Amino acid sequence: MKRIIVLIISLILLTACTSKEENKIAYLEYKNDLEKQDVFIDEEKLDFNVYFNIIRESEEITNYSILINNPKINMYNVKALLIHDYVIDDAFPSVGIFDTPIELLVNSGDKLELSGKIQTIDDISNIKYKLYIEYTDDNGNENKIYYDVKRG
Repeated sequence: MKRIIVLIISLILLTACTSKEENKIAYLEYKNDLEKQDVFIDEEKLDFNVYFNIIRESEEITNYSILINNPKINMYNVKALLIHDYVIDDAFPSVGIFDTPIELLVNSGDKLELSGKIQTIDDISNIKYKLYIEYTDDNGNENKIYYDVKRG
């Protein structure tokens, strides 16, 4: 009986580790694909509103965020990743990759915010930000959006 319990616990731990590893691989694939992307959708063609904010909190910390709201269509199984071209060791902000995907539904007030920070004393005013968002619509179509984030 003791062996069975040990075996079950081992399988549970192995499954959790495998799932985390799969999430990490998926994250890296999304990130690498977005870094290489050079064709982006125009803001007018997005199925939602996008607001980008960047604030220099102190001499060493800059906070950035993107808010996605007011979807024009129902968006299910939403996954998103916001990256920039400044080299950091931290993971970029995401949703639906390491955690459960979300929904953004028309007229619901649903919103998605991705926030991150850059810790440096360097001038980072020329950093470029890119957004990847993936979702399924009411017809079951999977949509993949690459958006070059505009400042100001």
